[in-house]
Amino acid sequence: AFSSDLVTPVAAINFREGQRFKQGELLVELDCARHRHDLAALASQVREMSVAVEANEHLVRNGAANRNDVGTARARLDRAIAEQASMEQRLRQCRIVAPFEGVVTELTIHPHETPAVNQPFITIASHTALEIEVIVPSRMVMDLTPSSALRFSIDETRRVYEARIRRTGGAVDPVSQTIKIYAAFVAGDDAVLPGMSGTASFAAAGGTPR
Repeated sequence: AFSSDLVTPVAAINFREGQRFKQGELLVELDCARHRHDLAALASQVREMSVAVEANEHLVRNGAANRNDVGTARARLDRAIAEQASMEQRLRQCRIVAPFEGVVTELTIHPHETPAVNQPFITIASHTALEIEVIVPSRMVMDLTPSSALRFSIDETRRVYEARIRRTGGAVDPVSQTIKIYAAFVAGDDAVLPGMSGTASFAAAGGTPR
């Protein structure tokens, strides 16, 4: 889920809910023209402070100024550099680029609207590295290890998929006496979407499903 602390409208939205994208593609772009002007002003201030430092150092070498003046000028330059770096970092929020291949699952803004500060306005999910979360009786935990096989029947697709356990949850729920395990599909299927549910089965000793 992406959010921003920039108070600026949306310039372009390249993908809508349900549309898939590739890693590195531009999802949303904010109108940051004013912020870029602010960055240019800060860059000018850095140059101005650099000149002031050089001038004070020259005066010190010629005995026309003291080292306190140089220290003050350097401190102002350091502050200007820090402010410029901060603005450059903020400007990176102007372009929301996909960190992985996936699909847009939620979009709450439109072009020319201004997103609420620090509130998610686009949510994405990977459809190439889906993970299965299964709740099992805690008594099974000793029999289930990483790479153990399971079959997962998804309600929505009405298909059964082969999967393997990746890891086991870190704690048992003492009330229900259950524990979570996490598994990965052996083969991908474009029909499988985040949020789907189903039933897992495991081969017990002797090959009997459970």
